[in-house]
Amino acid sequence: MARTLSFKNILKPGLIMLIPVFFGCETQGDFGIKYPLEIDANVKYVEFTLPATNIYLDSLRTDGENRILVGNYSDLLTGSVSAEGYFNFTYEKGPLPSAKSSDSSPNPPDTLQIDSVVLILETGAIIPQRGNSFQEFAVHELQDSLQNEAVYLSNLKQTVGVQIGAYSKSINVAHDTLYRLKLSDAFKLNLFQKISEVSKDTDQSITSAVFKSIGLVPGTSSESIASFNLASDTSRLIVYTSPSNPSSKDTTYLTYFRISGKNYTYLDRNRSGSSFAGIEENEDFDLPNNQTLIDPLSGISTAFSLHQLEDFFRDNRRILINNTFVSFEFEAENNRDTLVSFMNFFRKKDKSIFGAATVRNSFDNLVMSDNAYFTFQSDPARGVLNYSKEEISISSTLFYQQLHRQSQDSLSYLVPTTGVVKPINELVLISIGDVTLQRTIFKENGIKLGIYYTEVDQ
Repeated sequence: MARTLSFKNILKPGLIMLIPVFFGCETQGDFGIKYPLEIDANVKYVEFTLPATNIYLDSLRTDGENRILVGNYSDLLTGSVSAEGYFNFTYEKGPLPSAKSSDSSPNPPDTLQIDSVVLILETGAIIPQRGNSFQEFAVHELQDSLQNEAVYLSNLKQTVGVQIGAYSKSINVAHDTLYRLKLSDAFKLNLFQKISEVSKDTDQSITSAVFKSIGLVPGTSSESIASFNLASDTSRLIVYTSPSNPSSKDTTYLTYFRISGKNYTYLDRNRSGSSFAGIEENEDFDLPNNQTLIDPLSGISTAFSLHQLEDFFRDNRRILINNTFVSFEFEAENNRDTLVSFMNFFRKKDKSIFGAATVRNSFDNLVMSDNAYFTFQSDPARGVLNYSKEEISISSTLFYQQLHRQSQDSLSYLVPTTGVVKPINELVLISIGDVTLQRTIFKENGIKLGIYYTEVDQ
């Protein structure tokens, strides 16, 4: 479904954005033809309502964002989710229990003794967003340490080892943002021994020492999911020590370990009894009310078709596309923040996407921003909230200009970095941040593509 408007004699020279049409040129240095527009240029607008469907994506990345999710949450629409968070920690600052070994003192004694170890975590968000909720999770050492060089996906569950702490409390989700828990005596003694050994060893540095990774596993009574901000100045593992000499002044020392390096979230999803009970990975799934979602926590996203452009492009070969945007009308929710920042991935023939597109092969798998096509640097086109806060919009004029130039009987796209021509039929919405508690419900017929264009004679 499309509608067309025409605007004449309302634009002055220089106010119309002239897009250099360089994708069809022989080299990147040739920026093609800039069409001269007269004062009475006929600028038209056409709008398409794009058909959309839901899809399920199981294996998205959840690492590298300095956030982990922990807890349980149930929702009648998308089902239940259980989230486990895993992370590494490294030395930041504070006194060490011993001096380095030397010829005169090959085994220097510890000058400090361990008192306790405390883990403090700060939340960036919690669902549900309102009221009171029970939060429960256990702290474990992991059997295998996380590797900084590895890529971790949301469907990979780690094997946990011994439990070293626990949290169990009814919280006010709006005010209880700090979680503080004391770790076990066995853990504090083992950690202190490791620190002592490294501090004495002339061949080791405490700043590069590797400690066992830690996992946070929700208990069965947990009713909420917390997003812990690992980059917060508050989120720390703190070692409390005191002088080992009994005659020393009664003093407490604090040694800080920051939560850094590799971290990620494992998500265990159960859609039975929900509106999405029958959804299969990568397959189209329509709700009775024709709404669609983008909910990274549940693995649900929206795919929409561009097929309506085929006839328009075929019938309008001599046009210059001045501005293009896709708008998304959405429903407001009480218990979840609206997800605004998302990207458009190309949907492949097997209906999947190339999930690693943000770090490699971006131009071959993502709708990029206009600036990205000018500079050939990865910069995906992103959703932004409009002034009325009722609609989300994504703009990428050069992508659709290239799609128009390359398409004949079907929609095709020339990858600017490789020159390869590939069919483009559907786009898939993926969150900019994979570890998020936000989601958005799009209205029926709520996804629209608007194109401002100018007819030219050349």
